Amino acid sequence: MKQVDFYLINNQVNDAKFKLASRLANKLQRSEKRALVVTSSDQDAATLDKIMWSYNDASFVAHDTISDDNGLSKIHIGSHNAVTQAVLARDYDVLINLADDIPMFNHHFTRIAEIVEADESAKAAGRSRYKSYKTEGFELKMHQIEL
Repeated sequence: MKQVDFYLINNQVNDAKFKLASRLANKLQRSEKRALVVTSSDQDAATLDKIMWSYNDASFVAHDTISDDNGLSKIHIGSHNAVTQAVLARDYDVLINLADDIPMFNHHFTRIAEIVEADESAKAAGRSRYKSYKTEGFELKMHQIEL
């Protein structure tokens, strides 16, 4: 069964969704899983890129952009509008969605991570996505996260 994990960030932190996405991507990478991380815009993808390269003082999250796939990285990031059939053919294990809406290609994934920030507009968008996934028959799980 297809599963969506909702990660609800409980506190207000700058760039919270990008920091949590980096943490999830790092965990997936260490588990030898492939992940596609999509954002709402190219600007958000650039912010995520910077955060992943400065993940913590001692390390970074190795990744490529969707357009710069060299075949070595297990993590790819980019705007949801840049995802093509060729990108989807790379056989990812997990989709990490940072976009405001559910990507049209969500059915290509058996696991999806949805990150919801603590502000009211993000929560409202998250509730809408939750209802859509529920209607489509996805198994839904909730995780409370403190950054």
